[in-house]
Amino acid sequence: MVAALGVGAYFLFGGDSTSIEDDGAHKLVPPASVGEFKKGDDASSPDDGPLGSGDKKNAEAIGIKNPQNVAASYESGAALKGKQMSFQGMYGDIADPEKSVDDGFAKADENSKKQSGDGAGGSDDIKLVGSPETVEPDGLDNAVMKCQSASFEQGGKEQKLPICIWADHSTYGIVFGVDMAAMAKGGGMATDDVAGFAADLRKAARVKA
Repeated sequence: MVAALGVGAYFLFGGDSTSIEDDGAHKLVPPASVGEFKKGDDASSPDDGPLGSGDKKNAEAIGIKNPQNVAASYESGAALKGKQMSFQGMYGDIADPEKSVDDGFAKADENSKKQSGDGAGGSDDIKLVGSPETVEPDGLDNAVMKCQSASFEQGGKEQKLPICIWADHSTYGIVFGVDMAAMAKGGGMATDDVAGFAADLRKAARVKA
């Protein structure tokens, strides 16, 4: 999970969505639980989230105006054998949700290549694999969501990390998940599981501003 914790920062440094209705201003308030997942006591602070310190200009660069950031972690099962989900997001004014999702993935790819090319190397280098694909999990109403896999090395093995981003006209969320037991055997969490969690989280966290 150590390498995975740095993933969210990639996505905020940095298609038309006419079918998405603007239903007014909303904010994100992470719920205490999402299905079987419970919010961790060590939830990431906003400073560790996608905006970080002084990163509002990066959020605005991908089309999010007046951004406010939020972050939380969720766990299910035993610490070393269970599942973990990380949520990093923001709320503000988003004119074109789909473009903001695409720009987030594009900027993440740019940053991952920049890191791998800076000579630092190391096991925490993260590379995006393939291209973002549109997903429509149950419960995703009036939003766009795309998912893509990231690859990183941990314990001498290549690991795959599914990452999903949603956006509507006021909220933007990045969710990635780790199945510790599966990872120990060289596997990982299914993209559909991450997308489903992200949709449920959005529904629970999104409230009128």
